[in-house]
Amino acid sequence: MLSSTPAAAAPSRRAWWSGLALVVLFLLMVQARLWAPYWDTRNVQAILTWDVMGYYLYLPAQFIYHDLSYQKFVADIMREYSPSGSFYQAFQVPGGPAGALVMKYTCGLAVLFTPFFWLGHWAAGLLDYPQDGFSAPYQIAIAFGGLLYALLGLGLLRRVLLRYFSDVVTALVLVLLVLGSNYFQYAVFDGAMAHNYLFTLYALLLWLTIRWHEQPGLKWAAAIGLTLGLMILIRPSEAVAGLIPVLWGVTSIGAARQKLLLALRRWPDVLVAGFFLVLGVLPQLLYWKWATGHFLFYSYQEQSFNFLRPHTYQVLFSYKKGWLLYTPLMVLPLIGMVILWRRNRALAVPVVAYFLINLWVVSAWDIWWYGGSIGQRALVQSYAVLSVPLAYFLTWLLEPQRRRALQMAVAVLVVLLIDLNLFQHWQYMASIIHAEEMNRDYYWAVFNKTKPGQADYALLDVPNRLPQPERDYDLRTLGKLDFENEAPSAENGFNAEVGYYSKQSFHSEAARQYSPALTVRAGDARAQPGQWLRASCQVYSDYGAWNTKLVMSIERDGKNVQWNGMRLQNNLSVNRAWNQPWFYAPVPDDVQPNDVIKVLVLNENGSPSFIDDLQIDLLTPKPAAGTNLAAAQ
Repeated sequence: MLSSTPAAAAPSRRAWWSGLALVVLFLLMVQARLWAPYWDTRNVQAILTWDVMGYYLYLPAQFIYHDLSYQKFVADIMREYSPSGSFYQAFQVPGGPAGALVMKYTCGLAVLFTPFFWLGHWAAGLLDYPQDGFSAPYQIAIAFGGLLYALLGLGLLRRVLLRYFSDVVTALVLVLLVLGSNYFQYAVFDGAMAHNYLFTLYALLLWLTIRWHEQPGLKWAAAIGLTLGLMILIRPSEAVAGLIPVLWGVTSIGAARQKLLLALRRWPDVLVAGFFLVLGVLPQLLYWKWATGHFLFYSYQEQSFNFLRPHTYQVLFSYKKGWLLYTPLMVLPLIGMVILWRRNRALAVPVVAYFLINLWVVSAWDIWWYGGSIGQRALVQSYAVLSVPLAYFLTWLLEPQRRRALQMAVAVLVVLLIDLNLFQHWQYMASIIHAEEMNRDYYWAVFNKTKPGQADYALLDVPNRLPQPERDYDLRTLGKLDFENEAPSAENGFNAEVGYYSKQSFHSEAARQYSPALTVRAGDARAQPGQWLRASCQVYSDYGAWNTKLVMSIERDGKNVQWNGMRLQNNLSVNRAWNQPWFYAPVPDDVQPNDVIKVLVLNENGSPSFIDDLQIDLLTPKPAAGTNLAAAQ
């Protein structure tokens, strides 16, 4: 073994606990995948949707439709399967022929999808499904292909950990990563996204790095280079993974010099690793050259990094997507880094350096929340590396000299955090935890709830909640707009076919942004500070009033002094039935008699829906509630 290599123990031949843990965890993951299949539904919860559609599109475009450039088949796919709200996964080639497209996303995942794409294509033909690249057999093949990649990744990680840690510690690490973190989401339900595959490649990179340092050779060097190339091919920012083999075994400046001398002595290995790294990214370079005329092309358009102003606090702690808020168990590997640094500097340097620089890169992306996800999905692949400090923490905790009370306290905490993680995964899959727009008020409103109410869902958009239960207020209706006396026509949007109490309503659609407004003067309403306003309406839609809001504003001299808008679609909405969404807003402290209270519906290029009974209510605290007007603010 090289002197610069971290000390590794011989792998145990009787690693029963970790082997059993691996098998049981995989079976649980398969069961969870079967619990929420989604692959035969024509909606956005299928597998090959949104970003994944962009990763995958190379395969059907090239091998089924033979139209990688213009992708004219996509219109039919969008109409049949609705894989995303719009076709953003490719765009017009700058300066290219009209209609010629270039993919937004790189082709790394398409390479790894390939065997399962062909399996799905074969099954679609055999079972008489459309061989269009998106029917159920393709969805199923890609979904279970992701689970097999997850099994491979966890198996590789087990082999890595067994070289340094006991069988029990290795088993515990596997259990905590799968059940206690958002890895579960991206290995099971969103297994076709990049994070599951990158986790497996990180585990492979760790294994190959260990083997090269134990016995340097061209085959290990080639494998390291190709693995890094595939990681970059999937996500170019994963180039930061190169720190792991480069810094492996480096404990000091002197050790860094020894590592450099080793690299110089083994220069054929370095050249071979570099060659295979380039070979790994070559498919993308050739595609860009073919599609755009340039070997290097930035396909993310207006999205970019700002390394001077990273969003590190938001990435770690925000209610929107805070890593440690939604995956609090990952505090343990952060504590473990201290133990790792003290006990094994040769492992600590590459692990800590990788974690810090990767966190910086992840935080520097301008869309730091990375779209729809539970917690920080961009850090999921790094859990393979963070398993090392997590294992050091568990090893330290299980040492005989540790107090029993401390061990029991940590065990109870870990069980509670696993329970929290699995429950919040259920909330996420049930759309209680919102994929993109969480905030503090809403997070705590739905915390530990299986059936939130309208007052809870309103907090996603309106940061107001009555300080007392509604029964402690006197409610007075200030006005209602029911559209009963309007002449129906296609031009004005009034409809005589569907209505709440009658057959009359207003038809909201993308081409008609604003509904008629219900207006009330504050003076006529006798509105005072300490009172509350409630805006409500009745809404009917076939598949949800998406991207449509109920708006209540207070205007003074034609300018808004208060504005609130709440989405009309939430988990309480029932398709093809009348629903009543509502929200509260306080009367402003400086309210004036001529202020105009206005309620309307705003359609932001959303789905069509029918609106009826726009209504404004005024809530005044009851004296018996022990609250006067001033204290109720």
